[in-house]
Amino acid sequence: MKRIVLLALVSLFAFQCTLSYAQNPRHGGPHDRQGRHPDITKIVSNLSDAQKEKLETLMEASRQRVDKLRRQQQAVRDSIALYMDRDGNQSKKLYPLFDREAKLQVEISREMYNTKVRIDEVLTKEQRQQFRQASKEHRKHKNKKK
Repeated sequence: MKRIVLLALVSLFAFQCTLSYAQNPRHGGPHDRQGRHPDITKIVSNLSDAQKEKLETLMEASRQRVDKLRRQQQAVRDSIALYMDRDGNQSKKLYPLFDREAKLQVEISREMYNTKVRIDEVLTKEQRQQFRQASKEHRKHKNKKK
């Protein structure tokens, strides 16, 4: 059961990483503080001021929702770690925590996908193609560093 949950979480995390590409608009360059997610407003050319404003508002709201879910998820993971360190069978306490952690991951992935859909609605076809190409190159570059 633990392996299934772990595999599901790893799969969801990989999906999340793909969709989180545009989640963190930051100041001071095309990448956020950790260098993970380029700012869509800096990599897509020919954005109108209205598009930039919509995207920044959309991404900030999404980032806040995702951050809140991640804080909740971390609290659940901390609880899981406490019970995992205890002797004896802790499954009555752990199994609901595993379920909650997985549910939070699903909520994060859904939020990121919904944000991607909203971004696609703001961008033109050519801008979406440019963004997808930049996303592909970013993932390729990121994988080479590993």
